Amino acid sequence: MGVNEALREIDAIENLLGPYEFFSHDAKKFLNVLRELKKVLGEMDKDRIRQIAKEMENIEEAAAPYRGYGFVEEALKHAKKLLSELKNILEE
Repeated sequence: MGVNEALREIDAIENLLGPYEFFSHDAKKFLNVLRELKKVLGEMDKDRIRQIAKEMENIEEAAAPYRGYGFVEEALKHAKKLLSELKNILEE
């Protein structure tokens, strides 16, 4: 659990949304946040992890126009798991 699990969830989301990065501003924005998160997880910058987790809390609102697409629903499941892992990391 912890960082390794968070990185697995990030990879899963990137694999699901990556093909849409150049077609959707929202996908590109979220993928950039995930790239930044990977970086700060490596540095274990808990303040920045906390900021990114807070930014990600509105992911369902951002994804609302895309709900119903299977890959979006799957990415949301992984995003929820990722947020849970980030909370665990911040509690350590």
